[in-house]
Amino acid sequence: MEYIISEDISKTVYNVIKYSIIAGISFGFVLLTITSILIHDTHYIEKNPKFFVSETVLMGLLTAIPIVFISKLRGGSSVSDMKQFTLFFLKIALLHIGFQLSGVYSVIFPKSA
Repeated sequence: MEYIISEDISKTVYNVIKYSIIAGISFGFVLLTITSILIHDTHYIEKNPKFFVSETVLMGLLTAIPIVFISKLRGGSSVSDMKQFTLFFLKIALLHIGFQLSGVYSVIFPKSA
């Protein structure tokens, strides 16, 4: 009986943490989108378009490749691996673009702005 109660509590705690993380990430992306639309800092992109595209692709690739590696080690399917790789790549690339357009990178790296 005691094990059943602790299992229910574990599931509840897991769900609270899971949905809190999802809500936090969603709120962050919405806030980043709004600030990107309002600020629209394109100076660096216009000045260095090839470098910006290459760093965006490189950031996406270097963060998404470990997802495929971990999935292969845990016996994931190739279709699932490609879906996860693509989604993670897009998330990181869009995050990078959002940081640029919202002016975050201009504050962090003022010499390049």
